[in-house]
Amino acid sequence: MPSLFDPISIGTLTLRNRLMRSATAERISDPDTGAPAPRLAALYRALAEGGVGLIVTGHAYVARSGKAHPEMSSIAEDTMVPIWREVIRPAREAGARVMMQINHGGASCDPAVTCGPLSPSGVSTNAANPSRAMVDEEIRSIVLAFGRAARRARDAGLDGVQLHGAHGYLISQFLTPATNLRADAWGGDAERRRAFLAAAVAEVRAQVGADYPVWIKLGMAGAPEYGPSISEGARTVAECGGYGLDCVEISHGMGEPEECRVEREGRYLPMAEAARRAVGPDYPLALVQGLRSRAVMEQVLASGVVQLISMCRPLVLEPDLPNKLRMGLSEKALCLACDRCWPEALEQGVACRHPRLKEKPA
Repeated sequence: MPSLFDPISIGTLTLRNRLMRSATAERISDPDTGAPAPRLAALYRALAEGGVGLIVTGHAYVARSGKAHPEMSSIAEDTMVPIWREVIRPAREAGARVMMQINHGGASCDPAVTCGPLSPSGVSTNAANPSRAMVDEEIRSIVLAFGRAARRARDAGLDGVQLHGAHGYLISQFLTPATNLRADAWGGDAERRRAFLAAAVAEVRAQVGADYPVWIKLGMAGAPEYGPSISEGARTVAECGGYGLDCVEISHGMGEPEECRVEREGRYLPMAEAARRAVGPDYPLALVQGLRSRAVMEQVLASGVVQLISMCRPLVLEPDLPNKLRMGLSEKALCLACDRCWPEALEQGVACRHPRLKEKPA
C-alpha cells in the first residue's frame, strides 16, 4: 500500500511524496501589475523546506478581464515570465516541485477590481457586480489566453500548470447548469457545458506540448440549487483524461453537494469515490478539504480512492507540517479551520489569524 511519504510519478512529473499544497490565494502580488511580490518566494521556500512534495501557486489570472481580487497574481503578460522564474527558484532548489494554477474569474470578480465581468450567460455570482454574457469571439479569446498563460508558466520554469475549474470561477461557471444557460456549442446539455473546458485544455496542450504536466482542480459538484450533480461531475472527471489532463484534484463548484456536508475529515470523499468508479483504478486523483491527521490521510491513500493528499489551511499555519508528520513529531495539523486566514487589508497576505494559534505553538 502506498505511504504518505512514498515518491510518485504522474506523467512526466515526479514528486518526493504524496502531499501537495493546494492552490492558496496568497494575496501578496502587486495590485497594479499582478507581479508576485518577492516575499512570495520566501513563502514557497518555507513550504518546500517544510517537506511538501508539490506546491500549487495561488491562482494567477490568464487575462486582465479575469482578475478576481486586488492582489491576484498575473500570468497574462510575457513580462511575468522572468519574475515568476525567480519566485519559484528557491522552492525548487529545496526539493519541491512547483505548479501554477491558472484561472479566469469570470462573473466571480470583485467589483472594485473588474467591473462588468464576463460570464457564460450573464448570470451573476456576485450581486454587486452584474456580469455580461460572452459572445463566441470572447470565449475563443479566453481559451487562447489559457494556452498562452500555460506557455508562459512553462517558460518560467514551472513544473506544470493546474487549470482552476472549481469554486464558481469561469470554467466552473461553464460546467454549472445554473450559470450556463447557453443554447449553442458552449452550453445546453452536460456535454456542451464541458466544451469550454475541453477547448481550454486543447489550447493549453497546443501551446506546451504533450509531455508538459497539465492538471485541473475540478469543482466536481455543487449545491443542489446550482449543480452539477455528483454523477454528472464524475462523468466530467472521466472525460478529463481524454481531454489531455494528467490529474484531477477533487473539489467543489458553487457550494457543496449535500453528500459532502458532513463534519469529518475528508468531507469530499463521496465525490472522490464516485470519480474513482468513473475513471477506473489508475487515473491520478487528488483530494482536498479537511484532511488533518496522518492516520486518515494514510487510510485514504490505502483505499486507492486517490493518489495524492492536498492541503490548504493547515499549511498556512504550519508550512513544516509534512516534516512533522514524517518524523513523528505530530500526528495531526494544528489548524482549526476557523477561516480567519484571509487578509483584511492590502499587503497583509494570507496568514493564520486565530488568536491562539497564530503564535505558531511548538
